[in-house]
Amino acid sequence: MKEKPVQPDSEKRILQTIGLAYRASLLTSGFDAIEIALHTGAVELLIVAKNGSEKQRAKLLRIAKEEEARCRTFGTAEQLGRAIGKDMRIAVAILDRGMADKLLLRIDELEKNDDSVKDAE
Repeated sequence: MKEKPVQPDSEKRILQTIGLAYRASLLTSGFDAIEIALHTGAVELLIVAKNGSEKQRAKLLRIAKEEEARCRTFGTAEQLGRAIGKDMRIAVAILDRGMADKLLLRIDELEKNDDSVKDAE
């Protein structure tokens, strides 16, 4: 039986908040859905996994920059997918400003203590 890696509490809280956003319909995932949400200005925060298709990640980050959406790199595609009960996700888009602000605060706090988390710009 494969053991799950132990996650720091702050990382776990971020993933739990992402899951909460999904259950509250404040999040969209999937490349096409995120691309549409970015173009319509609905995205408050784009969270991109550290791994996954470099081409798709680059395209989402380019669109997010054009649309002036806030972006962060956090976690892996496996972690993001698991947080919302889906398969791997290279990105998730938070659609609610309050939830986005909460996640930004937590991700930025984690970034201060961990060099593996960084601004996606």
